[in-house]
Amino acid sequence: MNNIERIETKELRGRILAVLDYNYPVGLSEKLVLQSLVAARFDVTRRELKAQLAYLAEKNYITLQQVGFADIDLARQMVKLTVSGKDLVDGNIDPDPGVSA
Repeated sequence: MNNIERIETKELRGRILAVLDYNYPVGLSEKLVLQSLVAARFDVTRRELKAQLAYLAEKNYITLQQVGFADIDLARQMVKLTVSGKDLVDGNIDPDPGVSA
């Protein structure tokens, strides 16, 4: 990954948190997060979004929850900002070098 890609990835992570912060404390579907990013002119694929959501979940900034009925194809992934994620967005904890605010 080159320097520009690294900066764009950090910015994407920060934007994901900002989208979730706007709707806090209620979560959003993964699809709505993706649509919000595309509307903000981020060039992001569903696969890349999933990778960044996994990163943010491993850092405990978000939670991911499958809801609905997967066996009849009515399931969706819900994404929600955690208290730690809210504190990061609000500047109540030290900045994370992997996320641009």
